[in-house]
Amino acid sequence: MNTNRTSLFYMANLGSEISRALSEYQRKDFEKMHNSIIRAKNIIQKIEEFPEMKNRTGELEILNLIIEDLNQKKLEVNKEHLINYFTPFAARLLSM
Repeated sequence: MNTNRTSLFYMANLGSEISRALSEYQRKDFEKMHNSIIRAKNIIQKIEEFPEMKNRTGELEILNLIIEDLNQKKLEVNKEHLINYFTPFAARLLSM
């Protein structure tokens, strides 16, 4: 597997971090959830540095809003839809 730190790599890892935060939210383990959210925000900052992601700032803003809602212990999106959003990134990364 190619583990170059590409935007694809970071999007797949963002999906893992958000999935972890959602699981922690459901378990009401808010301390661990908060740590996952911090890592997710750091990943988004790295993603924003990639030139090919400049046209996807709206998408990243929405993800930031979802993460911030989760940080405030609100989940206003369908968990399965959110996880499914990240599935293609992980699948593409694993197929490399």
